[in-house]
Amino acid sequence: MKKWMVIISIISLVALLGACGNNDNEKDQVDKSTTDSTTKKAKTSSNESNKAAETKENDTNDKAATTDKGSSNPTKEEKDTSTTTDTPKKETPKSPAKTEAFSFSPSGFKVSTAESILGGDVTTTYLSSSRSFQKDFEALTLFINQYKVEHVVNYTKEVSASNPESYLANKNGYVITLDISIKNNSKKDKMYKADQISLLGASKSIGGSLDNFIPSGFHLIGSSSDPYNFTAGKTARGLLTFTMDEATYNDLAKDSQIGVPDPSRFDSSSTKGSSQDNVVAPFPIK
Repeated sequence: MKKWMVIISIISLVALLGACGNNDNEKDQVDKSTTDSTTKKAKTSSNESNKAAETKENDTNDKAATTDKGSSNPTKEEKDTSTTTDTPKKETPKSPAKTEAFSFSPSGFKVSTAESILGGDVTTTYLSSSRSFQKDFEALTLFINQYKVEHVVNYTKEVSASNPESYLANKNGYVITLDISIKNNSKKDKMYKADQISLLGASKSIGGSLDNFIPSGFHLIGSSSDPYNFTAGKTARGLLTFTMDEATYNDLAKDSQIGVPDPSRFDSSSTKGSSQDNVVAPFPIK
């Protein structure tokens, strides 16, 4: 009996030792597995870290390359901005406005010839721009192409007392300017004194002038030898003026007429005698 107990004890001890051995092996395996796993995990983490670092480095390199490329190749807008320069515009100097000179044209005829001599304030109070009078005599035909009435006040320029134009240098008044043409229809030169054409009013009359307030180049000249002698077959054109104070103008304006003498009055060879065909016609000035 004692012998069996000893045997059982030995068997139990052997079994216990075997169990302990197995536990140690299992523990070693567990520890080894844990170590391998940790090592593998550490290695994996290390690889991932290296990969992440490499990826980050690549991204950084790509970004740097992109930045370098972008800086070396500017956008179209930047390129246009960098290459476009503001060229200052050269301003063309404006020419001073040209003052129209007196002429026989409708607009040129409006230019005052009295203002350039007297200064002051000159106003056109009446203007007839179309042919208002025509008279056919035997040899001569007289036309009034256009005429104007100018009011002159507050003269500013000095005019010599010996100059007939000085009449308005000390007073306000009017200048009436006629653009006339005289055509000689005959084969002979004819005499005519256009400055004896007159303006007639209610109680006053005034004669014309071939010189006063008439610019050079616009005088009525019949021929180079004599301004009163009109060349056969030719037409002469020029200005005839009438200068008056305000009182005379007001009298004329009430019932203004023009008196045109017959050419026979100046022709000694005429057979008309005392029956000259003088013409008196209405001539509005207001």
